[in-house]
Amino acid sequence: MAVTPESSFGWLDYDQDAADQMREVFGAFDDKDTIDSLGFGVIRDSLSDQLFPGTSTIQTRARYFFFVPWIMQMLEHERTSPGDFNRRLKELEITLIESLRQLAGPSDGVIGHRARARLKRFPSSVYWNGVHAFEIRLLRLSIPEYRGIAHRLATADVLVDVDDDGQRVSTARRMWDPDLPKAPPGFPTAALPLALTRTESEYLVGKIVTAHPESMLGELARDLDVDRTPDLPWDVPLHQPSARVRRVLHHARCFSEITHGAQVLYNILLARQAERVLQWDTVDLQETLTSDLEDWCNLVDGRRAELREWSQGEEFWATIEHRAPVNPRARRFVLQWADLALADPSAVQPDTKAAELVVERERQLKRNLARLTQPRALENWNGQPFSRSQMAFRWRSARQILDDLADHEGE
Repeated sequence: MAVTPESSFGWLDYDQDAADQMREVFGAFDDKDTIDSLGFGVIRDSLSDQLFPGTSTIQTRARYFFFVPWIMQMLEHERTSPGDFNRRLKELEITLIESLRQLAGPSDGVIGHRARARLKRFPSSVYWNGVHAFEIRLLRLSIPEYRGIAHRLATADVLVDVDDDGQRVSTARRMWDPDLPKAPPGFPTAALPLALTRTESEYLVGKIVTAHPESMLGELARDLDVDRTPDLPWDVPLHQPSARVRRVLHHARCFSEITHGAQVLYNILLARQAERVLQWDTVDLQETLTSDLEDWCNLVDGRRAELREWSQGEEFWATIEHRAPVNPRARRFVLQWADLALADPSAVQPDTKAAELVVERERQLKRNLARLTQPRALENWNGQPFSRSQMAFRWRSARQILDDLADHEGE
């Protein structure tokens, strides 16, 4: 019987929301904190979606939640034909980049600040899932599907289509929330700030809170005075978190702390293998990573009782699989790793059973592309460790959105 690899994506053809999310995943591969060497992605993304829905690691600033629908509304009002849609959309997004560059520097969050017209991933695709999650986009359509009807939306309150059986069906009344604040004069040609106006901030807060009231993002949007400086979401001093947010944060923290050791060990094994097989000089890197592993051992040792109780329960898996099924091999790896780590964190070292578990996990996932067992795959490694920090479940992106909501300018 044929075995379907865990990395098979055929199901994307049938689930538009999942397809949008996976496009964001693929676009995030440049970010070493998001690269998934050991197959934790489904679990990580389920927790991220529950804590910070509508976000992704490649989003930058909150005002793009307005820029994207404003551009799309322009295409509708121009009655842009399906054949001209892609060209005109790209033209407007390049114009947006140039307008933002007039007031913002390279580190301010302008998508395409350096690449400009050479940009491969434009804001419309980066924020497409988010504007739907916040109920700014009302129709559940991909950009290619939207392209086919955009020219009809400016004049039609109700779209009438024909289904597969030849029956006339009505879809939602409009693509965009009618309460969406209007674009500023001269958009997108005039110089634009990235800062939200007060009206835009209040609108986006309302959309987030209404769409996702029992998420950490929703609770923080309601209370923008909370200290958002901690690097990890469970260290944020929420005033009165709901039971649901407390529960998901607990699971996220425990999962992040337990599995971080596996990622650190993977990095150590990678550096050692590069030294042995390729004769690369990775001595300094190995020393740095060994220090990371010691820090992790101390962390787990100090929280061993709570982590052991967490690892032995079923509530975590129910929380995850409420959103997406977890491959049995991924679940088995997490449980086996937790057993080893909690038995004696200091015993998690190279040349131990823990290392064998990590090597086998990568081999299962990547087969001929596994760096730890395939020299040719190892040669393609750039020499930099993956994910030295704990999983933070998109907290960095969510924090920037919240900062923008709090730091609005003008009306």
